[in-house]
Amino acid sequence: MRRFRRDRQAVTAIEYVLIASLAAMVIIDGVTNIGGNLARIFSAIAAAF
Repeated sequence: MRRFRRDRQAVTAIEYVLIASLAAMVIIDGVTNIGGNLARIFSAIAAAF
C-alpha cells in the first residue's frame, strides 16, 4: 500500500480515469437530453401534418 501512495504515475492515472469518467457521464447526460428534445420536436412536426 505504501508503494502505491508513493507512485506518482499511479496517482496521475487514477486522476485521469476519474476525469474521463466525469466527462463521459456529462456527455451521456447531454446526448440523452438532446435525444428526448428531438423526439418531442419531431413528434410535434409529425402531428402538424
